[in-house]
Amino acid sequence: MKKINTLIASSSNVLSIGLLIFIFFFTSCKKDFNSSISANGSDGIHPFPLNWETADYMPTPFGTTILVPWANGSVKGFSPDIWYDYKSSDGWTLVYNVFNTTSLPANPWFALYNQYRGLLRIYVYVTDNGFVASDYLTSGLNLAPNSISSSMLNYIGQDVVDVTKNQTSISKIEPTQLATGTWYASQYEIAYDPNIATSTYQQLGLNWTLKWTSVSSISLGGTQQGTINGTISTPTPSFDISGLLTQGVLEATGLTIFSNNAGGDKTNYTQNTLGLPGNIFKSIQDGLQSGLSGVVKNIFNGIFGGSSSNTQEVNLTMNTKIQLTGNSTQSGAFIPDPGLGIGIPGISNSQSASGYIPGYNQPMGVFNLAAKPTVNVHTTKTQITKDGGIYYQYENLYTINAASLNYLWNSAVINSSSTGAAITNLTTEVVLLDPDLSTFPYQPLIGGQEETIGTHTAITGSQVGTTYIVARVQPINTNVAIRIKFNVVPNNGAPPSTIVKTFLANLVNN
Repeated sequence: MKKINTLIASSSNVLSIGLLIFIFFFTSCKKDFNSSISANGSDGIHPFPLNWETADYMPTPFGTTILVPWANGSVKGFSPDIWYDYKSSDGWTLVYNVFNTTSLPANPWFALYNQYRGLLRIYVYVTDNGFVASDYLTSGLNLAPNSISSSMLNYIGQDVVDVTKNQTSISKIEPTQLATGTWYASQYEIAYDPNIATSTYQQLGLNWTLKWTSVSSISLGGTQQGTINGTISTPTPSFDISGLLTQGVLEATGLTIFSNNAGGDKTNYTQNTLGLPGNIFKSIQDGLQSGLSGVVKNIFNGIFGGSSSNTQEVNLTMNTKIQLTGNSTQSGAFIPDPGLGIGIPGISNSQSASGYIPGYNQPMGVFNLAAKPTVNVHTTKTQITKDGGIYYQYENLYTINAASLNYLWNSAVINSSSTGAAITNLTTEVVLLDPDLSTFPYQPLIGGQEETIGTHTAITGSQVGTTYIVARVQPINTNVAIRIKFNVVPNNGAPPSTIVKTFLANLVNN
């Protein structure tokens, strides 16, 4: 009888232990299952966790290994200027990540965003094939839907911004030819749009395209080249490879693009392998070096510094003539138009959307202008006698209407918190674009600094003057802009950056 009781007690203990194990296992499974569901009940896809600063490998299923883009041993198809610029202390944060430990899509990707510089950088690891040696990675962004007419793409593909004309799409050709098993990175400067915070994903969407373009030759206004050696961007959905781009810019992420493409004779700038005219190559190179030292010259649009890993880093946009030739039948797409929809950070209901949900949820961009600014011009006309003849002397003074500069600062970035930043050394300059400097019959006098900025000649300064001595009527110069420069100084002690932006302005006589 005692033995039977012992057996019953033992069986009871086994059942109790088994029940406890079952409850624990069920609870754990339920917890794991629930943890994969958005807290707000959305079916949206959140970024898979990634500690990108310390990881050696990307999250992948068992049996697959992919090194992080900047690791020794990874094949890098993007500029060495930005290889090691990814530190969170410098402002970088994870926005999207499709790498995971369950199942990888073709050409997996992730994206980082820098809040101090307003830069969105998308890294993609190419796993597909089917392209040839002359094919270049071509990426793009477009806004659809876009019922609020957002300005967030206005800083891409152009170096002088017209705030009355919002861009809805942009495309980039990267300077490295496509190869399987290679990392590529595309960088986009986002303009701050305060309307995003009060909009919904049903009103505004961001779509990303990933294609390849076959290019056999390129000219940027100079000698024709057989390869693309610098990033080319345009405010259009795609590239015309049979003619001159009506709009297009050369982009650079550092001085490397110029040192690597100076040609055999470093002092003969016409030998550069970017395909630029020699004088423009030199002016851009000088502008980059000046910008990194804090002096703005020969530049309309750029970001200088901000990285603790590379003091020579920039994000430069420069207008130029672009002539591409290639074979359209060899071009194709990994992600064709209209593109892959990705949630926009800061949208009021971004965390409840379906599809890719941003891990960073503040509006992107550092600043913008609320309206087109104004430059005033005051003209004095005087009749004079010169060299025995009667002429008219016109003196024109161009000044900034300070009241017309309505800055829009992103309060998610420009604040006193430990993760915020301060704006210092804000300066503004008049830019007189492509003035008529021909002789009438006397050489005009210029008050200001003459600069070569891409294909433009510009007279710049806190105020700009022109003096013409003519027989009757002076030439009309109506193309004006305002160049804005300031420093973004992170409150955490990270390296500051200098941001330069140029905006077209209205010209008002007074």
